[in-house]
Amino acid sequence: MRILNKYITSNIAKGYIFILLVFVGLYFIIDIFSTLSDMLKSNPPITVIISYYLYMIPLIFLRVGPFALLISTLYVFGDLNKHNEITTMRASGISMLEICLPVVVLAALLSVAAFYTQEKVLMETQKKVEEIKMRYIKKENLTGDQLNFAFPYDKSIFFAHHFSPKTGIMEDVTIFEEDSHDNIVKKIICKNVIYKNTKWYGLNAVEYSLDAESNIVGQPQQESEVEIKLSGTPREIMARKAVFSEFASIRMVRKEIKHLKKARAQGNVLYSKIIDYHQKISGAFSHFFIIFAVLPFAAEIKKRRVTLSALGTGFIFGFAYYCVSGFTVAIAKSGMLLPALGVWIGPAFFIAVGLTAFYLMP
Repeated sequence: MRILNKYITSNIAKGYIFILLVFVGLYFIIDIFSTLSDMLKSNPPITVIISYYLYMIPLIFLRVGPFALLISTLYVFGDLNKHNEITTMRASGISMLEICLPVVVLAALLSVAAFYTQEKVLMETQKKVEEIKMRYIKKENLTGDQLNFAFPYDKSIFFAHHFSPKTGIMEDVTIFEEDSHDNIVKKIICKNVIYKNTKWYGLNAVEYSLDAESNIVGQPQQESEVEIKLSGTPREIMARKAVFSEFASIRMVRKEIKHLKKARAQGNVLYSKIIDYHQKISGAFSHFFIIFAVLPFAAEIKKRRVTLSALGTGFIFGFAYYCVSGFTVAIAKSGMLLPALGVWIGPAFFIAVGLTAFYLMP
């Protein structure tokens, strides 16, 4: 790596770490006023409080990491331009693409780190966060009735038309069970699934055996009451569903889509899962998409107040990126665009902006 590349990369990396730590600190301060006061009413050990905030760091990294890199890049390039260093580099025969290359590589590496965090770390840390919240904070919003309630557990996936956490009753429930190769081998349909004496029971249950094509084989078995392989209180089921819906890995979402297709699910449920699948991929690489679009414009910051210019430009670009992405995803969810197209229009637009700006740059 050339000295110039090291110089640019190290400055941006230092700025990125500093800004990321500032964002983490701000997040902690906000959470202290909104959550910690409720948690302290239960007198938790200090180690639990420390663990709670440490477990929050992966989520904060994924949410604010792209903004931190964006602001750091704009600041460093603005400072270079302010002291005419970029002009000197270009006068020495170094192209703008060569100047920007180390930033693109850094953004790609951070995107890979974000992808790994999302796939291997986030789900486990958020489970710990929810466990701490459930143990030390009473959350009333987990008791509301749910329609079209779906969640996975072990080798099964549950679909309930209606679920009342307060009474512990699921209505019109379909359960699919898998074998060790993730093939659906059994379907159980229950009029109700109820929670009593720390266990779950299916009422008026009909059990079907399925072949590799999900077709029914043999005769169905009927039971007035059967124990269901499911652990946890209704409140824990709700918390588990909330964590899975928001923080499931790409592999888990792909697996759920496969289940829904085998179950011949139609409409918004399957459509939403496909959108979630593509959003998780594009979201993990948002470091790269945002930086690639902003780099040609970063070299144009020549004002004396570089910090304010970097913050302003950074928030404008970040806001524009998430607005465009949110708008196209909303259109896709309404059924007017294909799921993949609705998710990838935003990143593709910003990549096109970056390529066009690089091409037109003198």
